[in-house]
Amino acid sequence: MRKYVFLLTLACCLLTAWSALAGQVRVFEPMAEGMSQRDLREKARAQGFAQAVLDEAKVTLGDKFPEARAELLKEYLLGHAEPFIQGYKVVSSQDFPEGLSLTMDVRVDRRSLRDSLGGMGLFATMAQPQPATVVWPGDLSDEELQALHHLINLTGIAPTEGGSPVFTLERGTDKNTWKCHLSYEGQEWLAINTDLATAWFTLWPRFFDRPTVQAAQTGGETLSVSGWFSPDGVLEFDRVLHGWDSAVQNARLVTMDMQPSGAGATWTVSVVNRERLEMLLNAFLPQRGLSFHLVDENRE
Repeated sequence: MRKYVFLLTLACCLLTAWSALAGQVRVFEPMAEGMSQRDLREKARAQGFAQAVLDEAKVTLGDKFPEARAELLKEYLLGHAEPFIQGYKVVSSQDFPEGLSLTMDVRVDRRSLRDSLGGMGLFATMAQPQPATVVWPGDLSDEELQALHHLINLTGIAPTEGGSPVFTLERGTDKNTWKCHLSYEGQEWLAINTDLATAWFTLWPRFFDRPTVQAAQTGGETLSVSGWFSPDGVLEFDRVLHGWDSAVQNARLVTMDMQPSGAGATWTVSVVNRERLEMLLNAFLPQRGLSFHLVDENRE
């Protein structure tokens, strides 16, 4: 009996923990002519996944990410969200003559999503677009050309004649295949895929994940905290800070200062969502008798 109670308690704790990490989304998928109930449910589920990933992406990218690009990101995620889904649970499902209403708890892999958003160029082009030469064939249909321009705008590319890097789009030997090249400073990368967006985002991380680009996105912000009684508290907060990856990234402890009045420490950080970071700091530090100062060195 005790074993049964323990297992039941453990299951309830795990379910509660999972629910706390999952985000709830509500979507409505309209019924199209000739669509089966199975297809309708699959489309509703895909829409729910896209919305859940988009919600997490917006938190990670912060308020400065333009709404127009967020709409393009959702469009992209409608067919590319599943790699970021760690699990989901259907909360409610209701059929209507017009379509299906679906509510789900969805758990998103935040770390994988954050890394992918960086490779897509969404952090690097937040402040200003990336100049690049973009070349495409002259026989693109209106629909294909629109899809290409959506990818250009989502990534934050500013097409510039003679700009670098250079992205070249061609049709593959198979007319349903895209052959893409990206070249930069003597290096060239190739991607071939039937899906243009997949080919596009196979290549651009080669450029945006370069160490110099990542380095440009780190640092610049300094977080100073004081009031600890011992260095143990500094190291514990360092672990906490690294867990706030939806608000701050690339946190690096650079100094620890021991004074008779207590210990203080300074980190260099890359702030993703300043409002969220300040909320977390205010919720965590003052109640422990700690004070903080967050400074953007580029504005000093």
